[in-house]
Amino acid sequence: MCGIGVAIDWPDAVEAVERLIGGILHRGDVSDPVYSPDPDTAMATRRLCIVDRDHAVQPQSSFDGKVLVSFNGEIYNHDEIRNELAALGVPFRTQSDTEVLANALRVWGQRALARVSGMYAFVAFEPESGEFLAARDPFGIKPLYLIQSDGGFLFCSEIRPLLETVESGDVLLLPPGYLLTRNACVRFPSPLRAPAAPWQQGDAATLDRLLSDAVRSQIPSDLPFAVKFSGGIDSTLLAHYARQVRPEAPGYFVGSRTAPDYPFAAAYAETTGLDLRLIPLDPESDDVFSRLGEAVAASESFEPSLVRGALGSLAVSERIQSDGIRVALCGEGADELFCGYVPLERAFGEDEESGRLLRDDCLGLMHRISLQRVDRCSMRHQLETRVPFLDPAVANYAMQLEAGSLVRNVNGRLVGKAALRDLYDLYPKQLPRLIRDRTKLLFSEGSGLEVISADSVWKRRFEETISDRDFQDGLKEFAVFDLQTKEELYYLRLLSQAFDVFRVPHLRGRAWLSLRPSRQAERLRA
Repeated sequence: MCGIGVAIDWPDAVEAVERLIGGILHRGDVSDPVYSPDPDTAMATRRLCIVDRDHAVQPQSSFDGKVLVSFNGEIYNHDEIRNELAALGVPFRTQSDTEVLANALRVWGQRALARVSGMYAFVAFEPESGEFLAARDPFGIKPLYLIQSDGGFLFCSEIRPLLETVESGDVLLLPPGYLLTRNACVRFPSPLRAPAAPWQQGDAATLDRLLSDAVRSQIPSDLPFAVKFSGGIDSTLLAHYARQVRPEAPGYFVGSRTAPDYPFAAAYAETTGLDLRLIPLDPESDDVFSRLGEAVAASESFEPSLVRGALGSLAVSERIQSDGIRVALCGEGADELFCGYVPLERAFGEDEESGRLLRDDCLGLMHRISLQRVDRCSMRHQLETRVPFLDPAVANYAMQLEAGSLVRNVNGRLVGKAALRDLYDLYPKQLPRLIRDRTKLLFSEGSGLEVISADSVWKRRFEETISDRDFQDGLKEFAVFDLQTKEELYYLRLLSQAFDVFRVPHLRGRAWLSLRPSRQAERLRA
């Protein structure tokens, strides 16, 4: 886990990369030396030392030096790939997962990505030919941005350093699951399978095994780790599986004892003896409101759901890091895959096609909302946060489930995450029923931020801060961003103080669901 800066066919490449790395120092604890195979190429990494901490200096090269890789993320099955390559006679110098990737690309080329299970964004460079390959994991857990100019490419893990390094040109986003070369930007084969009928009925024992294996594979073998714990269905399952391996792992809860999520978190801690650590947060206080600038700048977004969640994510990441822990697990992806949101419950309750179309939208937005929040807020405090629900085996299982295994009608109400709730019945003494039967709350709401009602304290803040006339002026100034509320304008103005938002085209394409099924759209307007 780290941040990268790479320049290819870029004037003053070393200077440019040094500036990029200077802008992402928060993403790691070591700045590896800038490597420049020629005057117009440079590669560097701000590395958070996790795997093979002493020897994983980047860029890592393939066994013959023909492929160099700057890498951000973790490959969870790197031992299996290493063994497969070693059986082919490939030598290794380190235990680094980045070296495994470099050798895999050398031996199998782009096809290597179909074997990789993990979260990643990287740039691979061939010094002899001058060709490169950049890629980003299928869900977009890790970020990668670039500026292209006159045949040259400049890559970085965050937006702001690119804008501060180059005075003109747009910052582009590499989409999840895509690879980029000089001549193409295309989707690559990955371990994720395209779902196809017939849909499968859920089996709790199978999901139990898959999720347990996913959690186990993402627990660091030689470092302490934590669970970001809300007392929700998802984070409780993560804590359950993680503590079967390492029972000492603590859970970190954001919010006070009066927060809506707290009774559920406390119930699990009381049942199991979890070391539950509270991070006090009063979302309606002046102090929290004053930290919105930090949340917006860190998250590099003005989307309300991201920024609200960032307040808690920054607080919990800071606390975990201050406790000497640099790896955490969180439950992102469970709601999208297993239908934890009301729109998904309603869509799958309507018919398979409606549900699957809407779920595809939800999954496609994660890299712009929840996963961006997790990456930026964690890395702001040198914390690597892993997401076991997005393990390919778990995701493939969820995507193949029939609607009835995802959403059930309980006393006339559609209830999602049926497959995950069934896991609770396998462990009745360890997983409290009140958590199994609870309703979903967004992370920010569960920690105490009430944003639903029109007269909530949170919404009144923006009404009091931005007049109606000021709002109309803001709509004109930022017309291309399709703003809908004063809260959005407030965040966008903060973001525009951090960098030139007009040079980031993907910000204009709002992270909204496209409610294509007409009947579903009508229901959601209610």
